[in-house]
Amino acid sequence: MSASREKKQRQNAGPDQKAVKIQQEQAARKRKTILYSVIAGVVVVAVAALLIWNSGFFQARSTAAILGGEKLSLAELSYYYYDARSYYAMYGTYLGFDTTKTDEAQIQDQSSGRTYREFFLDNALETAREDLVLSNEAKSAGHTESEVKETLDQNIANLKSTASSNHYSYAAYLKAMYGPYMTPGIYESLYTRTLMANLARSDKGVELYNGYSQEELEEYYKEHADTLDTIEYSHLYFKAAEVETKDAEGNELSEDDVAKLEAQALADAKAKAEEALEALEGGAGFQAQIDKYELTTGGDHVTVVGTSSIDEGYRDELCKLDKDTPTLVESDKGCYVVAFHNRYLDDTPTRDVRHILIRAETTQEEKDGSTVVVAPTDEAWAAAEEKANTVQAEWEAGGKTREDFIALVEKYSDDTSSIPNGGLYERAYDGYFVEEFGDWVFNGGHQAGEVGLVKHDPGSENTANQYWGYHLIYMEEENEPIWMGSVRNTLATEARTEWIESLTADCAASLASGADALGR
Repeated sequence: MSASREKKQRQNAGPDQKAVKIQQEQAARKRKTILYSVIAGVVVVAVAALLIWNSGFFQARSTAAILGGEKLSLAELSYYYYDARSYYAMYGTYLGFDTTKTDEAQIQDQSSGRTYREFFLDNALETAREDLVLSNEAKSAGHTESEVKETLDQNIANLKSTASSNHYSYAAYLKAMYGPYMTPGIYESLYTRTLMANLARSDKGVELYNGYSQEELEEYYKEHADTLDTIEYSHLYFKAAEVETKDAEGNELSEDDVAKLEAQALADAKAKAEEALEALEGGAGFQAQIDKYELTTGGDHVTVVGTSSIDEGYRDELCKLDKDTPTLVESDKGCYVVAFHNRYLDDTPTRDVRHILIRAETTQEEKDGSTVVVAPTDEAWAAAEEKANTVQAEWEAGGKTREDFIALVEKYSDDTSSIPNGGLYERAYDGYFVEEFGDWVFNGGHQAGEVGLVKHDPGSENTANQYWGYHLIYMEEENEPIWMGSVRNTLATEARTEWIESLTADCAASLASGADALGR
């Protein structure tokens, strides 16, 4: 073999050792590049996942409750949980809920050891189940979400206005109210469900309320006269003075010494009560005794409905007394002087009336950190009066029938809640309406079919849902007495509760692991 051929064979045989080494180093660098790229990708994914986790994306969608075959996310259960919590926060002083502490730190039921957090979760689960079942019931009855759209839109507008006045966005305000997982979409969906459920509740309530015969109402009265009769009485209360439990040097007194002081304080209260009783028996009035002794507890000729409204300290004794015969009733904290005047069933008839509300335009302004409604200007009052007069003139020029008035309600009234009923309010009693309205209906001697115009002016400003404007009122007719309406309401409420319980009984409800994040 020639030298040149041997050289060529060596060249074709493969790379030499130097070339092999270079290739190996290049492969190693490539493997490292791939490895680092994979690691970098994992890190990027991990960081993204952490950001998403911290945003609450996964938690909000975790299953927090199961209602029948439907899963409720943590965000959805928050809607019901924080509704329950806000109610107790509003009345915390009376209900024993301390808003400065976390939910799980407080005991709601001492006997069972149940915490407020557990109580709110139970409440949320039950309310969520009711809303689901009743909203389905409303849909089965033919109701649609379009019926509640106006109420939903008004609620959203109110929330946005409140949020803005407190320097929140709408979404941020919902999170502040319903927890960090709430969104506008979830809130509006569940509020719509609540409104649909309310339609079913209302339908059933009306059906039951109107379904009782007069015989059934009278039979109920015979068994529950104590809760329905109007009681008229007068009373005074002389409370025993609080006693000191320490002497002048700050030393604790013995139990015997404290007991003696308490007995003396009670005797002093009784002596005053006996003195007042003697004055009453001599012809003095209860108000004179209230003024004389500067009493903060007492009343001259009080009128209440039902004996449950009477102080249990003298309730039983009062109802046994002869008319207008004052007597003394002792208790362990003081002494009462009471007199029974009268007891009867109030059979004053109620009224059915229709109305057209013409509002006078108002404005809003910030005052002391709150949004207040400012009374209409003179120009706004003039515009409302002109419109009210126009509506009344249109009534006068028409056929003056009930149907004519209903047509005007639909055309002009600003009371959107009563428009579907033709402006009708049934079984209204004296005190049900604002003063000017009530005076026309109950004290004006107006007959069925008469129409009148009144002006309602509540004052310069009001932060509540108050209004300024005119009422064009149509007297419909008398209706049954107040007590019958009270009985109807009691019976209907009890029956509706049983109806709801029967519907929800078939819908199993349980909390899931997602609920663990609530109230922590």
